[in-house]
Amino acid sequence: MPWWITEQPVPPDAHCGDRHVHVDHQYVALVTDPDEMIREPEHPFRWVRPDELDGLAMFADTRLLATGLFAVVPMLGAGDVDAVTVMRSLAGDRQS
Repeated sequence: MPWWITEQPVPPDAHCGDRHVHVDHQYVALVTDPDEMIREPEHPFRWVRPDELDGLAMFADTRLLATGLFAVVPMLGAGDVDAVTVMRSLAGDRQS
């Protein structure tokens, strides 16, 4: 299951000549050996490390979200925070 889903309105691009919405599915995985694959994925994807973010083509706000998410992955793995709390903090929402 995705950890979080984001919908981003975008202008026409090389794939679609009309305004449309990109839907991003963000996943979080904690692994002990990132080079060991349990099985082939059903859909193409690529796991990335924090130091690889700057080289990826993505929206600036998606990069900011990913950077913030990497900062809290240890807490997520420990069950210390939930997705809504993390997203509110990344968005700057100080409501309780």
